[in-house]
This record gives sequence, C-alpha cells and structure tokens, in this order.
Amino acid sequence: MILDLHRPGRTTRLDRLAPGSVYLIAGRDGPDLALVVQREGRREALLLNRRHAVDGHLRVASEIAPEADVLALPGAVLAPSGALADVAHGVTAAPAALHLGDGRAYLRGRISDGRLATYDVGTGRASAIDPGDLPRARGWRVMVPEGRGVVTVYEAEPG
Repeated sequence: MILDLHRPGRTTRLDRLAPGSVYLIAGRDGPDLALVVQREGRREALLLNRRHAVDGHLRVASEIAPEADVLALPGAVLAPSGALADVAHGVTAAPAALHLGDGRAYLRGRISDGRLATYDVGTGRASAIDPGDLPRARGWRVMVPEGRGVVTVYEAEPG
C-alpha cells in the first residue's frame, strides 16, 4: 500500500491505534481519512472525508481489517473553521457538522443499518448525547502538529 508520505505521521498497523486516533488509509478513490471509533464493543472507522450519498452524514465503516497498514496522525485535532450555528433559534443539526459542548467535540456518522451514531472525537467512544442541542460548526478541519506549527490535513466543506 502506498500513502502520501508528505503528510505528517507514521506508518503502523490499524490494530495498534486506540479509539480517538486519526489515520490515513488507502481507499478506492485515494487515501481515506478516518477516526478510530468504538460502539457496542466493536472498533469501526468514522470516515472523515466521505459522506453518505443520500443525506450527507459521515460514513461509518464496520468491516475494517485490523492488520491493515495505515499512516497514523498523532496529535491530530479537529477544530471549527467557520461560525457556530445558533441552536437557540431552532436550527436543526446539519449533516457532518462538528458539535461542541462540555469541553468536548462530537461527530455523527451513518452506520451500516442506516441509523445515526454520535461519537466523542477525543475518545472515539459512542455517546448517548443528543448533538441537536449543541452548538455546531458546519465547516471544520483536521490539523496535525508538524515542526513548530500545524498542518491542515483535511478541511470539511459545509454541509
């Protein structure tokens, strides 16, 4: 497998990454950027650069090969790159938005059976929180420390 080695990171096996880790893996249309998540005791991949074709929510890949070689992005941070939506005025949750609250960030993904699942970005764990009640940024980016600054690895387009 060949990944873009100009990106900051280190090659490792997927099964060595803890939930909450961000990585790049070879995908069908180039590298996929993913967050290791865990739901009901199963490790999955929340694909940060792929949306569901119908409703725009992020995809969750359930069948991931634990022995796959990936480019781990240690220290990756997901941060808003736009204005936060005002939930006080009844704005509904935008697909693929980054939800912020209680000092944490959350993302939602569409799992294989069609349901939505919410994940804590920092820990990768499934959460029962309702992100519809939280401020959200439709635009967000994934940044990785490199040298004395940070490199933006991916910038999500507003949904």
